[in-house]
Amino acid sequence: MRARSRRSGVRSITRFRLRHLAGESLWLIPAFYVCLALVLVGLTELVPAIDIISAPEVDATLLTSIASGMLALAGFVITIAFITVEFASIALSPRLVGILRRDRMVKRALGLSFGAFTYATIGALMVHPGRNSTDDVFGIVATIWSILAAVMFVVMLDRISNTLRAGNAVATVGDKARKELDVVHPVAFGVEGDAPLAAASPEAPLTAPSDTVIEVHEAAEPEYWDGDRDAPPTRRFLGDGPTTLHHEGRPGVLVAADLIRLSRVATRAGTRIDLQVPVGRFVPVHSALLRIDGVPVADHEDDLRAALAFASEPTLSADPRHAFRVLVDIGLKGLAPGVNDPTTAVQAIDQMHDLLRRLAWRQLGELRVRDARGHVRVTMPAPTWGHYLRLSCEELADFGARHAQVRRHLRVMLDDLCEWAPEERREAARYQRDRTEDALGALRAS
Repeated sequence: MRARSRRSGVRSITRFRLRHLAGESLWLIPAFYVCLALVLVGLTELVPAIDIISAPEVDATLLTSIASGMLALAGFVITIAFITVEFASIALSPRLVGILRRDRMVKRALGLSFGAFTYATIGALMVHPGRNSTDDVFGIVATIWSILAAVMFVVMLDRISNTLRAGNAVATVGDKARKELDVVHPVAFGVEGDAPLAAASPEAPLTAPSDTVIEVHEAAEPEYWDGDRDAPPTRRFLGDGPTTLHHEGRPGVLVAADLIRLSRVATRAGTRIDLQVPVGRFVPVHSALLRIDGVPVADHEDDLRAALAFASEPTLSADPRHAFRVLVDIGLKGLAPGVNDPTTAVQAIDQMHDLLRRLAWRQLGELRVRDARGHVRVTMPAPTWGHYLRLSCEELADFGARHAQVRRHLRVMLDDLCEWAPEERREAARYQRDRTEDALGALRAS
């Protein structure tokens, strides 16, 4: 099936990098609050005199106490944050650490603490008996800010304690994945009236320019899929010749590709660019990134490399498969002999069941970018419906065969998908159901 539909999931690489920096950085939000504190110090000097406390010595003592208390509170926030990350990594999944790190609640609690410390410290230095008419304003603002920081600390504790519960952690990953599915896979499968999920539409909004069309090209399900273009897994990274762009520098994961920018390059050169790796794939050094049809890569190398972004691990915002990977890892951790918590694995399966129901009615497959004349300028491999099915079932079936509730929930999920999915995708669901049954039976008999 091929659908000429524009996708809102295509972002400029600059915007993606800024969002990625804001999400990964632990200091950006605290730095904003420190800057805000410096601005408030200047504004406080412009406020008319307010005489409430009427004792500059009290103002200085109050501000000094607030400064020391906020510095201690910041230390508590940092300590709790690191303990949370360590616990989540050991008890649930190391992949969950990246999601918790991007949570803004901890960063805001840390920012409010450092901001109150900065404001109170500078205010204490500016309190001068009989000469400064705004001493009381410093005390009032610092007190209110410290109260807000304390409230945020309590809210942060409540959120962290809830998130660390296995069921809530699984639900958090599922909620984030559902939000991103509407961005990465916004186009409905089939006719709008046939799609039972209102969030998807054949005419999804998009950020691409008016002279560009992005298609989702859905071909037949391959027996093996890992982002390869009809090549065996051992040859997926090979590529020679002047028309192949190789990855240089540190190895990493491709987390974003600016398809619109690549399309502009291909249009100017009058050629086509074929990316060799999908978003979310690890790229070792000197492996093939893309190929240009009949044009030397050296002529456009800077523009091509600037359109690709790499990181040390996949991100949920660019690669929904990462959410499935996290859920599978949490399930496998629960099935480990030393943990023996199959209920956690069942909760992960239930979340993936909901995600697969949504994906069943979304267009999935290779991305193709066409110019105003209809010529294909860029292609990029992307996961298919069958790949999502295999990712959700294979490993959990291997490790959960001896747990009755895991077997039951896998069967319920696949039986439901065989009926829920559109007719064109039911064969892949049946194939995965048969493979899962074979794996469950073989492992139970062993």
